[in-house]
Amino acid sequence: MSSRDHEYLTRRARQERASAERTQDQIARRVHSEMADRYDARLAEIAPQPVVQAGS
Repeated sequence: MSSRDHEYLTRRARQERASAERTQDQIARRVHSEMADRYDARLAEIAPQPVVQAGS
């Protein structure tokens, strides 16, 4: 994943959470929150995993 991809997914998650906070409609709030969760999940899927060394 490029740094641009990471920046995009991070920005979109933040925007969706902000939209969820601003809206008064409960359905829209839930949808925005779910979208933010999806962006966060995608980030977690493609983020490099830390390397664990034996004996550390």
